Amino acid sequence: MDREILKKIVELEDKGEEFLIATVVKVKGSSPGKIGAKALITRDKKISGTIGGGRIEKMVIDMAPAIIDEGVSKTLKFSLTHSGEPVKKDEHLGNSFKTEMLCGGDVEIFFEVYKKPVKLCICGAGHIGQAISKLADFFGWQTLFIDTRKEFVEKIRKAGHPAILARKYDQGFSKKFVDKNTAIVIVTHAHIGDMDCLIEALKTPAFYIGMIGSKAKVKMIFKKLKEKDIKIDDRVYAPVGLDLAGGSPQEIAFCIIAEILKIKNKKSGKHLKLKMTNDKLKLKDDRRVKCEFMNSQEN
Repeated sequence: MDREILKKIVELEDKGEEFLIATVVKVKGSSPGKIGAKALITRDKKISGTIGGGRIEKMVIDMAPAIIDEGVSKTLKFSLTHSGEPVKKDEHLGNSFKTEMLCGGDVEIFFEVYKKPVKLCICGAGHIGQAISKLADFFGWQTLFIDTRKEFVEKIRKAGHPAILARKYDQGFSKKFVDKNTAIVIVTHAHIGDMDCLIEALKTPAFYIGMIGSKAKVKMIFKKLKEKDIKIDDRVYAPVGLDLAGGSPQEIAFCIIAEILKIKNKKSGKHLKLKMTNDKLKLKDDRRVKCEFMNSQEN
């Protein structure tokens, strides 16, 4: 990778800024950019490196902010053939973007999105909270604990995680930490603490708010918030987590992290398994299976 791009990556990551790297991965016919050509593009359309210049590079730069916002890495195709007609913005030619360039080839460009790591605010430093933080560490997420119990906060700090010791849970929220890239998980040791945290969490720009508890407990807390004229919006997931596991702290933590990933990545959470349409399908008929799989991915 170009030294200029490497230097820029370090600079942007230190600043916590989001960006993407566009790489030419396939060329058919003539193209200004060769396979392997790379360009780093920021949200404000600043570029380091080049994928060959010309209209295709201008189009890629203009697409960058929307792709960064979407947060999903992808490969897009570009047609470098001139049709003699004026090109419209984002006009497609089959699976390709028209560029109206005269090169006469086709190019595929891989857009690799670099997003800020998720921030995770864990309200409650008990067994479940600690299990959640271990999984968050695996993903490279930033974590912050809030708890009212000194012994638990000290244990968390010894483990290397930042933790706030609050007199009351609703006094522990850090405005500097919680932003739109933050998920808040409420797993305190009492329903009063859960309710206080939920009230404060709703005041933040966090993209996800999960609260543990039985359905009866959640309904009771929701009723009390309604009596206080506090609106519970779509960011709230309670009871928290996907329905995947049993009752151990580790399994509950996994279900919670899985739900956060589902929301962050805007995925359905559906199975990816192949549907076998023929009970007598033989293993040697792998070409047919592969074909069905490819079609399912395209659809």
